[in-house]
Amino acid sequence: MNIFLEGPDAVGKTTLAEKLAMYSTMDIVHFPSATLQEHLDALYRDNTIFDRFHIGELVYPEIYGREPKLTFDDANNKIMRAIVDNNDLLIIFITSDINILKDRLIERGEFNYLDEIEEQNKLFTKYAYIFSAWEYRNMYVIDIAEENAYEKLWAWIVSRVGRTNINVAYKNVCKDLISKGELISGGKTTRGDYKELRNYSFTIDDITNDIINLKTRNISYNYLIGEMLWYWSGRNDLSFIRHFSKFWDKISDDGKTSNSAYGYILQKKHGFNQIEAIIDLLKSDSSSRRAVLNFNTPNINMKDTKDEVCTICLSFMIRDNKLDCTAVMRSNDVVFGLSYDLSYFLSLQKYIANRVGVSYGSYTHYAFSMHVYEKDFDLVRNIAFGKMETLDDRLDLYRLINSEGTTNNLINYVDNNWKSKEDFIKVAKEYGIIK
Repeated sequence: MNIFLEGPDAVGKTTLAEKLAMYSTMDIVHFPSATLQEHLDALYRDNTIFDRFHIGELVYPEIYGREPKLTFDDANNKIMRAIVDNNDLLIIFITSDINILKDRLIERGEFNYLDEIEEQNKLFTKYAYIFSAWEYRNMYVIDIAEENAYEKLWAWIVSRVGRTNINVAYKNVCKDLISKGELISGGKTTRGDYKELRNYSFTIDDITNDIINLKTRNISYNYLIGEMLWYWSGRNDLSFIRHFSKFWDKISDDGKTSNSAYGYILQKKHGFNQIEAIIDLLKSDSSSRRAVLNFNTPNINMKDTKDEVCTICLSFMIRDNKLDCTAVMRSNDVVFGLSYDLSYFLSLQKYIANRVGVSYGSYTHYAFSMHVYEKDFDLVRNIAFGKMETLDDRLDLYRLINSEGTTNNLINYVDNNWKSKEDFIKVAKEYGIIK
């Protein structure tokens, strides 16, 4: 996580940066006037406090009449988006009482800035209003003239420093596997040698984003949409999912169905809908510890099956009016298992929270074996130590699973009008799933 401090002179940015550095052991960078690429390169750092960043590069050229190195469109569409994707903190200082800043400048003997400080404040206030349109939960605009303004800001920061989103969590898992994983020789039921971390866990504090959209991972939106449709429709037939991947045919025991069709397991396999059952439970008893979705059940054929379900269960608890979720996995491949499972599990958590009427809490993932196969070592190493750059297209899973008409139309396309993966992507864009 990085922290970006913006605002006019004498508002307290440097004081806050120094306090944060002591609190969190983060580095402080006094960021100079810079180009778009220099801004983007800086964003790939971590654990850094930036004293001024992209908004300053919009404000000061206007004040001093120099050519800006950064356009508003780039600052808004590229840099702000990267800050949001990285789950960084953006703090913008302004004041509704300009005399506070003038008095501070006089005390410091900085009389040369008195004439321009009002203009600085006006411009930072303007951009604070503009960038607030992102409705980004990790952006804070502080009016230092308000009572207890600094104390409120500090409490807000403390509640967020160290919080992790899906991209950061996934990158950390990859880093741990590469640097700490034990090399294991493949056996009868594995697909070659692999690196493994046993009894491994991680937590995602902020589940706002439910898709790993790192360019270094480059997941298939086409496949993810298809898998989500398959799961949420409660189906287990290969005739649907094979349009998106032939992998499922290879691990099917009967060539027609899948043992690991999560939606079918939760909604139909046991004769009732587990999802609806725990929603009803949590509505009637918000402190319940019984809200568990069970995936893996006793299987007499565990030795011979091609497809033993990897997920054991998802447990849901409401605490402090927030729905927390814990996943327990017997086995988890970081590339093709974890990167897609997370989207389904987080979408379930959000769906249940919305239905019950509570806020989103944290997500914790526990795997008896978190692993990466040898063929994927280079890919995972690149994810672990590569840049935090994200894919250009946005995928709206909320719309996919909450718009019944859209969901049914896409399912009907796959069942009755399928042409190609490329054509399916076009259809998904027409329905606003990919933007």
